[in-house]
Amino acid sequence: MTDGERPRGATIGIAVMAAAGAAATLLGLYFVFWGDNAFGGFLVSALGGIYMLGARALHRGESWGWGAGVFAGAALVLFNLFLLPLGAAVVLLIAATLVLLFRVRAYYGMVRYHPEDDERRKKELEAQRTANPDGYTCPNCGSTRLWVAPDGSAYCTECKRGIIALKTM
Repeated sequence: MTDGERPRGATIGIAVMAAAGAAATLLGLYFVFWGDNAFGGFLVSALGGIYMLGARALHRGESWGWGAGVFAGAALVLFNLFLLPLGAAVVLLIAATLVLLFRVRAYYGMVRYHPEDDERRKKELEAQRTANPDGYTCPNCGSTRLWVAPDGSAYCTECKRGIIALKTM
């Protein structure tokens, strides 16, 4: 996905997210090696790395980066404020990233426009897949609510177990 296809706010959010992740990683490494807080520095450095990976994922069009940006960003804000004395500088970048990610959440597919239709389609698909016209039963719990695959394997929706080969009982 190129930068021309995504909204401008998303592109700016990715850049700010990458910068915030790099700043958090460097700040964390500083406190690991030269500061007085190795644990806090390691934690912030690891979260900064996750933040940079989330920015890379968003740049490539992978939606998991949005969740990494929001949840790792919230954790980074907390850890930077309470564990590291210089963390306030990184918090401003993370706050800007969070605002930008929330403004373009529809672009990343984090908004359900018609949740009732989605739930109805989901229920119809589940009813179709778990119809079980051959009357197979789960060898673990005896339920007939099986999601039968074309290769003869199945998944029981009651006991949540997979079945490699079905046998009629």
